[in-house]
Amino acid sequence: MYRYNFVSANDSFTGALNQKVGSFEVANGGTIFLDEVANLSYDIQVSLLRVVQERKMRRVGGIKDIELDVRMIVASNEKLWDAARKGKFREDLFHRFNEFSIDVPPLRQRHDDVMLFANHFLQQTNQELGKNVKRFSAEVENIFRNYVWYGNLRELKNVIKRATLLTDTDTIEASSLPFEISHHDKLQFEQPETSAFPSAFPSASMPAAVIPADDVMEPVRSISETTLKGASIDAEYEMILKALKKVNFNKSKAAKLLNIDRKTLYNKMKQYQEFNNQ
Repeated sequence: MYRYNFVSANDSFTGALNQKVGSFEVANGGTIFLDEVANLSYDIQVSLLRVVQERKMRRVGGIKDIELDVRMIVASNEKLWDAARKGKFREDLFHRFNEFSIDVPPLRQRHDDVMLFANHFLQQTNQELGKNVKRFSAEVENIFRNYVWYGNLRELKNVIKRATLLTDTDTIEASSLPFEISHHDKLQFEQPETSAFPSAFPSASMPAAVIPADDVMEPVRSISETTLKGASIDAEYEMILKALKKVNFNKSKAAKLLNIDRKTLYNKMKQYQEFNNQ
């Protein structure tokens, strides 16, 4: 839960002796960005509504209102209108926020931008880790452009950080990528989306990834059904595939559904790949 000091007098905690300078007061006269607003508790939504409507706030432990002149930008990976209809988000607060909204398309729809972000994250990671990795191999660039980035920029950044850490040369090779990324053509059963997206860049709403069942491609089956081992691995793989489809290819949720840990899930995928290549 995000904790911002935009509370009213009734919300101030008992025994508060010192007045606290909150995020809105710091941003007064400027801009404040609130991320993942769909996750705010009901009480905080009420307090936030007062700030938005009355353009006033009160410090924790304070007794006087402070006038505010703040531009607010909010973001959510869940559609706020859907959350409001489900009763998870106040509808009146949604309408206050919805004066101007922009959808930012997920990374899997922005193929031309993947390497732009990848090179930026590589520079950041070099500074953080004290490395001097200069480029990605052509194979890695091809993998990045064709992989469906369910985790968007966070997933791309983490993959690059891991690969940079494991790279001893000035070029990141496919061997430094996680198995599920470097073997995405075998493990990932959805093709990257190619639909056009709006030219708008900022976001007030980020749609969650939804994978329709009809759009999911079945894996290429090349293991011989005539062998007992092959049939057993095929049966396990079918269960894994069904679990992945059920949870929109979220591997952590799929592992939980299968009553195994995430590492075991990856090992099962790797076992299928190795057996398939024999």
